[in-house]
Amino acid sequence: MRGGYYQKLVSLWLLFFVSLSGFADGEGSLYKNQAELNQKSNPEIVAPGYVFGVTVSSAQQLDAVLDRADSLRELFNPAQHGRIAIVLHGDELQLFQKNSLSINRSIIERARLLDEDQIIDIKACQTRMRVLNIQQSDLPSFIEQVPFAPVEIERLRTEESFTQL
Repeated sequence: MRGGYYQKLVSLWLLFFVSLSGFADGEGSLYKNQAELNQKSNPEIVAPGYVFGVTVSSAQQLDAVLDRADSLRELFNPAQHGRIAIVLHGDELQLFQKNSLSINRSIIERARLLDEDQIIDIKACQTRMRVLNIQQSDLPSFIEQVPFAPVEIERLRTEESFTQL
């Protein structure tokens, strides 16, 4: 009977120490896994990101936003200067609908290329999409859809250290 008690006690202690085990750096700090230790040892310098909430009402206004983003193409290195997120939450969402592709082909293509070249990351507010009666399948696949623009902007600010402009 006593042997079973001691065996359980030793097993519990081993389980406790195994759960606390990890990797340590030269300063005595513990890390859960080797990847966490490597990240501390070799931290990547991540440039801050910038987020823009965009609400425009015409193709010309959206074209001006894309012109500005396009002008950054030659000057901008996302790894050095940070990422740019554009969160669309106005009538401009209608310009990206697949049924307006023939009318707005150049705008959609420019936006797709900017996104593809990682100059900007385009996001669309699903709440505004519902107001405008835009289905999720109506927008091009390169546009990331988010539930609510203000929450996404705040998430980018707090979780990913973006600066709101």
